[in-house]
Amino acid sequence: MFDIGFFELVLIGVVGLLVLGPERLPHAVRMGSAYLGKIRRAVSSVREEFEREVNMQEMQQRIKQQMADTGLDEARQSLQDLKKQVEAPTSAPNKAALGENSIGGGLPQASQDPHDDPDTRHNPTAPENEAEPLPEPAAETAPEKDTPKA
Repeated sequence: MFDIGFFELVLIGVVGLLVLGPERLPHAVRMGSAYLGKIRRAVSSVREEFEREVNMQEMQQRIKQQMADTGLDEARQSLQDLKKQVEAPTSAPNKAALGENSIGGGLPQASQDPHDDPDTRHNPTAPENEAEPLPEPAAETAPEKDTPKA
């Protein structure tokens, strides 16, 4: 990284021993190596994140290229156009009034019978399906008063 050889390291060690002394030099070396390790980890994490971003960009470009090559963009566009056509209201109001769809077939008209309930159209109420009325409560008789015995 910095291209420091063995003799340069020995020279730095001797100068550090003379400046810091034998008591503080081991602590300074530990602290220096700890800071150097933190710096290396930070640099490697930044490099890995950068490489990850570059790879993601490359993959996105490849996917776009493959979609263009296979015609998926055209298929997506045609599906979106079809969706717009389906969701768009019919242009002719007379077709909607007659119940005709865009293919040309007519829809069955709903009956205008006021007694026609859509909830019971497929399961009409029949006498056997109707609930039985509750029985009338029995008439209560007045309790007999006890006559006092004389």
